[in-house]
Formats: sequence, C-alpha cells, structure tokens
Amino acid sequence: MDQNLFLLTVHRQFNRLLSDLALSSDIAPFLKEVISTVERFLPGCKVSILTLNKKHLTLHSGAENNLPDFYNDAIEGVKIGENVGSCGAAAFLNKPIIVGDINTHENWQPYLALTQEANLHACWSIPFTNSHKEVMGTFAIYHHEKKVPTEAEIEIVKVAALITSVAMEKLKLEEQLIFSATHDELTRLHNRAYLNEAGENFLSFCSRNEMICSVLFIDLNKFKRVNDELGHKVGDELLIDVAKVIKEQTRDSDISSRFGGDEFIIIMKNTSENDGESVAKRIYKAIMQSVPRKILELEFGLSIGIAKMSSTDKKSLKALIHTADEAMYFAKNNNLGVYAKQ
Repeated sequence: MDQNLFLLTVHRQFNRLLSDLALSSDIAPFLKEVISTVERFLPGCKVSILTLNKKHLTLHSGAENNLPDFYNDAIEGVKIGENVGSCGAAAFLNKPIIVGDINTHENWQPYLALTQEANLHACWSIPFTNSHKEVMGTFAIYHHEKKVPTEAEIEIVKVAALITSVAMEKLKLEEQLIFSATHDELTRLHNRAYLNEAGENFLSFCSRNEMICSVLFIDLNKFKRVNDELGHKVGDELLIDVAKVIKEQTRDSDISSRFGGDEFIIIMKNTSENDGESVAKRIYKAIMQSVPRKILELEFGLSIGIAKMSSTDKKSLKALIHTADEAMYFAKNNNLGVYAKQ
C-alpha cells in the first residue's frame, strides 16, 4: 500500500476511536482498542501504555497489554530516570527515546536478563502529556527483533500517544468533576450533598442487616474568634488540619463530611456497642493535640455529640443528625468534650 494512503487509513481509524471516546465513560475498552489498532498496523509489535505517578515518579500499567506477565510485573512501579530503559527515560526527559537495539543500548544494560527472557530487542517510547505539557505517561512499541522505525511508523506512534493523552486527560477531568461534586473543596472531606444521599443509603444498609451505627456531630468552639484574631488563613488551615485528623481516625467505610462552616459529621458502623464513643474520644484527643498553642490560647476547643441507631431501629438521617446535634450542644454547655445521647 502507498505510504500516504496507509497513513490516511491509520488516521481515519484513530479519528473513529476519538469519536467513540467522546461518547464513552469507560477508558479501558478505548485504550484496548488503541493498542489493538497500533498492533494491527505495525505487525509483530507489542504496545505498552504506562502512566506516571507524579508524587513518586514511578511508572505503572495504564492498560492491559500483550507483553508477558512476568515482564509487566517486573517493570511495574519502576522509577523514572535519564538512563532508565526507554519509557523511564522518555518520561524523565519528556522526549521520545527510540532504541533500535536493546541489547547494546546503555539504558537497557541493567534489564538485559529480563528483555532476553521476554524476547524483546527494540523499544520506541514516546511520552504523552496533558494540555500543560506535563508528562502523564508513556506509549511504547516493543519488537522481537532489532528495528529502527520508519517515518511512517514514528508518526503512527506519535498519533497513538496523542490520542492516549486525550483519553487520559478526559479521564482525569471527569474524576475531578466527580470529586468536586461530592467533596468539600477546602477540607477534601465529603460535602453535605453527598452526606445526604450516601448517608441515607448507609443507614438503610445497616437497618437491613441489623447493624448498630453511630452519627458523630463535631463542632469547633471559638472558631469565629480564631478567624477574627488570627485571620481567615489560619482558620482555613485549622479546618484542613481537623479534616486530616478525622480522615486518619476513621475507616474507609465511614462517611466523613464537612456539614457547615466549622461543623463535621461522621456516619459509622459500630463494631461494638460503644464504638461511637471510642472513636469520638480518639478524634477529640487527636485534634486537641494537633492544634497550635496560639489557637488553644484563644480558648479553642471542640464538642462532639453522638447519636446511635440500634440493630432494631429504623431512623432517618435527619433524625439522627438532630439527636447528635442536641448531644453536641449538651457536651458544649457542660464542658464534656464528648457526649452520647441515649
């Protein structure tokens, strides 16, 4: 086939994939189709898509591929670097690393035993980036023989890397939108809208399975004074620190949310009758220990009210929050710190 016609055919296929992506809510089938398309147009190659963990600067599998499992396992979590294979170097340098002969290239010398076992002898890696030109991962082509790419082959890989970046950025934006819809921007805890919906479902689950659960209502005392005397920046930092303690002291199965300005609500399944009080006391102690002296000197404190739903009860979230709120005010007015309303 004429090279121009060949490239036109490839571009048309990629355009079709991009059209499918616009309507898709699941990126996995899309990436699988990208891999299948490239391997069809470049017979004998094996495609690898790796994503970059920016915090740890490591590469991780971004899509199911046709490389040997032992090879995928071995490179999972590899640290990027200027001389780390093709993908590690491409991600680190943010530029294509084309290795036509793995066996003689300096970047691959530490991995020759692995590549020999996998029968891999060439690797062309191109980083894919977001709209800010920040590396998100790498799109790589492996061959079972030594091979330098033609101009047409390089173009195919570059276009494949480009549409992979579009897919990955779409996924990231969708995740951010979902997070923003369900979480408080400042504290990163769940927001009130999520609490209302997920909380009712949580209580229904506990009721159906005859489980004890608790609602904790946390209120920060003298928070306005912190804002007035130390500034809203300090107040925001305090809310963030409190939220961090709440995350550390609760389980993934619990629902922790910011209910209002300085109010927080936790819904949790009890593992014992007094589980709610135990968790509340632990949270109270951890928060008070984390608060800076300059804030404590303003008579800062917190009050936690607890409402329980027994294994035979069937109460609404609104009713339990009301009871926990009353318990919180009792704790506040009597300097108790934590109070469970029976």
